[in-house]
Amino acid sequence: MSRIRKLAAFAALAALVAILAAACVSSDPDAAVTPADAETVANIAAQTDEDGNTVPAEGAEVPPAAGGEGEEGGEEDPAIADGEAAFVASGCSGCHLGNGAEGGGVGPQIAGTGATDERIRTIVENGRGAMPAGLASGGDLDNIVAYLLSLQ
Repeated sequence: MSRIRKLAAFAALAALVAILAAACVSSDPDAAVTPADAETVANIAAQTDEDGNTVPAEGAEVPPAAGGEGEEGGEEDPAIADGEAAFVASGCSGCHLGNGAEGGGVGPQIAGTGATDERIRTIVENGRGAMPAGLASGGDLDNIVAYLLSLQ
């Protein structure tokens, strides 16, 4: 029995030495440098103004609303543009690529899914999967719903 303990102690010591040796290896300083042509992504965190409305983070650019002008050439509903701004400011675009119009992000593509007003509200209010609950409420939620419905 003592021979087994000695072998176990020796194996543990050998593993510890191997870990310490691996930790002491120097790294290549050039390997830790961000490439000059690397894309910079803005940190878009939810911000509120003095009235409690969600606004984009300072310096964050809100892309133009999908679709631009209405189909008939008229102006787009202001709730849609405000909804896209709230979508970005609430951090939704960090997971839903292309402001919900594209797939491939952490969150699914929203455009073209046939989502209804009720479904969108339920998911934003209660969360789903990795998405936390309560990312928007009140007028911001109404505007985000209008924006996401415009993507359907």
